[in-house]
Amino acid sequence: MTNSTSQLNLITAVEIAHRYGLDPKICRSALRQANLHWHRHNGRWEAVRGSPEHEDMERIISSLKFHPMRIRVKLGKSAPASLTKQRISRDEDYVIDLCDRVLGLTALRQHRFPFLKGDTGVSGRAQSLPVDAYYPQLQLVIEYHELQHSESVTLFDKRLTISGVSRKEQRRAYDQRRQSLLPQHGLKLVIFDYREFLHTSRKRLMRSEGDKAIIRQKLSQFISR
Repeated sequence: MTNSTSQLNLITAVEIAHRYGLDPKICRSALRQANLHWHRHNGRWEAVRGSPEHEDMERIISSLKFHPMRIRVKLGKSAPASLTKQRISRDEDYVIDLCDRVLGLTALRQHRFPFLKGDTGVSGRAQSLPVDAYYPQLQLVIEYHELQHSESVTLFDKRLTISGVSRKEQRRAYDQRRQSLLPQHGLKLVIFDYREFLHTSRKRLMRSEGDKAIIRQKLSQFISR
């Protein structure tokens, strides 16, 4: 096979990004975060068409179509691509958005129940703790746990809170408080963990097409038939 023929059989991340109408820089960043074993450090993002490496790039880049942090490009015939930034969304917002779609309802986000209190502060008062999502029609509360709920985050965990304990200890206590008190008040609690979804090495969700199916299965008892 000649060099020219070999080049024709290669596909680059830029080509795939343009096909999906995505910013190539965002796509290359997602590929780097995926830590693909076959890619050389600082090497070009290209692969032989139809190869397993090509399939890896297609899978990761196509998943960005559903990523709220994506930056789409307008592909003109001659003018350079211009960027349009969309609203940046946290993983928690993304998961609750999918829950809304699966359930066909709109959650009350950061809802507070009067019986669910945090630790007492210097004023002698305790504020109500928020929950990520509450569906009053179903008496259902949904919590999304990012990595700090299961792993240490050194930068933040050692900081002391108003009650004199570390953030890590307080987070654990508040999680247990929700899990204990919500059912006592007739509320059902469903917890989603980032480890249930396809995620990057930095523990951020990749927004894959399978996410909705994961949520649908876990919420199946609450879905109207």
